[in-house]
Amino acid sequence: MWQAFVQWFADVIQWMYLLTGQMGLPNYGLAIIFMTITIKLVMFPLTQKQMHSMRAMQQLQPKMKYIQDKYKDNPQMMQTKTMEMYKEHGVSPFSSCLPLLIQMPIFIAFYQSLLHLEFAVVEHASFLWIPNIGERDPYFLLAVLAAASTYYQSKLSTVNTQDPTQKTMLYIMPLFMAWIAATLPAGLPLYWVTFNILGILQQLYVNRSTQLVADTGTGLQVEVEAPAVKKPEPEEKKAPVEKPVKPEVKAQQQEAGRAKGGKKKSGSTKYRKAGKKR
Repeated sequence: MWQAFVQWFADVIQWMYLLTGQMGLPNYGLAIIFMTITIKLVMFPLTQKQMHSMRAMQQLQPKMKYIQDKYKDNPQMMQTKTMEMYKEHGVSPFSSCLPLLIQMPIFIAFYQSLLHLEFAVVEHASFLWIPNIGERDPYFLLAVLAAASTYYQSKLSTVNTQDPTQKTMLYIMPLFMAWIAATLPAGLPLYWVTFNILGILQQLYVNRSTQLVADTGTGLQVEVEAPAVKKPEPEEKKAPVEKPVKPEVKAQQQEAGRAKGGKKKSGSTKYRKAGKKR
């Protein structure tokens, strides 16, 4: 059954090659690119769901961290609360595995079909700087492109860059793909690079269309006591500050006050009447 699948894969490559011939550009490298686009379109619903799920996982990181901190001494309760959170928001942490599991047999079948592929015209097996896509890239440029595209796509879809496991995979996978691209027939890394470029464009679209909302975990019932609010202490009334008066001015004010007071006392009508009575 597996050999039939590999042969079917080789037949599809040949059919894509005939399609490029009808377009006036007969080339096996171009046929692999067209085949990659077809595979991407077939897998689009799965990859789209995966990318949305990964984006939602990014949004749930604050809540997940809160659960991990709260139930760090109770792993079973932590797992239960985490699964409840996934169910509440309709997120599956395993959704990202399905597209990868589907790609693996395609990747292997692609490799085996290229090893035994009989080119109708050998000259049409060259592509850009590659003399023959059934052999290794002599300049290792595809290895560099495979590593760079894998890293960038992984960085766009990484849920938590601070997680040690995800951070390790962010650097290990590009190096692994570079090694594969450098040692296997060039048609295989050509497929991988094309698939990664299409995936990057799709991931950028998902990231742009799905706006992340800053979430601090307030959707959870946080058991935190509110701090006591201190009432502001009443400010003490301060006596008005008198402006300093010059000594000569102060002496003049005192003399004017005495003169004015004496005039009132002696010159008033009341005191004049009192003097007549006496």
